[in-house]
Amino acid sequence: MTVRLPLGNKRILVTRPRGQAAPFIDKIKAAGGIAYAVPLIAFRAVQAPNEAIVVSKLYTYDWIVLTSKNGVDFFFQQLEKMGVDRKRISARFVAIGTKTAAVLQEYGFQADYIPEKFSADQLAKEIELGLFQAQNVLIPKGNLARTTIAEALRKQGAQVEEWIVYETFFPKEEKSRLLQLLQSERLDVITFTSPSAVRHFMNAIEEANLSLSAVIACIGPVTEAVVKKFGLSVSICPEEYTIEALIEEMAQYFRKEEE
Repeated sequence: MTVRLPLGNKRILVTRPRGQAAPFIDKIKAAGGIAYAVPLIAFRAVQAPNEAIVVSKLYTYDWIVLTSKNGVDFFFQQLEKMGVDRKRISARFVAIGTKTAAVLQEYGFQADYIPEKFSADQLAKEIELGLFQAQNVLIPKGNLARTTIAEALRKQGAQVEEWIVYETFFPKEEKSRLLQLLQSERLDVITFTSPSAVRHFMNAIEEANLSLSAVIACIGPVTEAVVKKFGLSVSICPEEYTIEALIEEMAQYFRKEEE
């Protein structure tokens, strides 16, 4: 008897960055799907104007807020580049999401606070409700990250320093690969896990004057909102902002379609 897999033969586009896509691709394949990887975003370190100030005050912060795996990696990379001994950090850490907390642990630190839902908006809400309180906070982040958390903390009287440690960009060599794939394959699902990937995708297909027929699946309300701003509908968006939940939601979607 042949076992029917939940994503059997579904063609799924993965737009995650190179180096972060493999676990997602593996899970798609395990569920019977066919994954096409075209990384629409990439990251690189940047030198921020305030980095000397941040480093001079590094040991005075009582909390450091890390919102993503990239934030963790580039934060510690920047410290190493500047010759800073991270073992001297006495601040406690906030991590948005268990995956971010797991990466933080690889650098020898524990997450002392993780918001109930894995988003900046949720953390801001918990700050406003008084569930999370701080006095002197550092937020290492990417150049496209919003100021939601910093604003919520400042409203509660905290001193906040935001430090841009990396920037997001569109790897141009992937543009032609994306367009070739869309023209040659009938995709069932296009997945997005960040607003930047959505923007880069839409810029490419609008320039090439291509239309879409695939189902759109995304993680998180911010990414979903960007998709909708482009006039597209989101068919799959799990309550939990994880790859595992996205796979399960895709499986449920196609089960209902076949009923």
